[in-house]
Amino acid sequence: MASEFEPGSDPSPSEEPDLSDRVWIAARRTRMAPISTFDVTGLIRPIAQPDGWVDLLTGTDGPRLWDRTILSEQARVARYRRPVTVVFAEIVGLDGLAEQWGWDVAQQALAACARRLGHEIRSSDHIARLEQARFGILLTETSEIAAINFVEQARGSCEEELAAIGNGLRIGFGWASPPAKGHLSDAMATALARLAAELVVDPPA
Repeated sequence: MASEFEPGSDPSPSEEPDLSDRVWIAARRTRMAPISTFDVTGLIRPIAQPDGWVDLLTGTDGPRLWDRTILSEQARVARYRRPVTVVFAEIVGLDGLAEQWGWDVAQQALAACARRLGHEIRSSDHIARLEQARFGILLTETSEIAAINFVEQARGSCEEELAAIGNGLRIGFGWASPPAKGHLSDAMATALARLAAELVVDPPA
């Protein structure tokens, strides 16, 4: 029996091959109009969670290096009682941006905001991406009150970047220093609580 690929074969219309199981090989097309990621399931992937020593997406430290930095800084604080402040920053609205324009645009927005944050820190400070849209920042030799200057400058810079992108993007901050004879984990817990409170959106009236 001749196969459908052999010369001389003449399959009738009812014998046309079923290509439904081959759709996955279609190349992704560049579109100028907003797209919904749900239309191309599997071809556009959401922003991956950071994992490792360095986050290649943003150029910041990764969560593993952040953990090591926190341990090292805690030992320094315990020994010398030097001031330090932990800051968390999180971008809200990337999912909505991706739904309209695609995850590649959301990824660019995240990277742009990371550059803004990195520009505001000193060489002695540390910044790492810890979750999809959350950054941890360690301000060495900085009290909780002094950290307010950094937070406001970083907030203004990031809000300027996000406003240019639009689509309802916003950023929240939470920061804290460890209490006297306390641990950096105490500061991290307080900073996360303040971040969560700032990100709360009031329901519409």
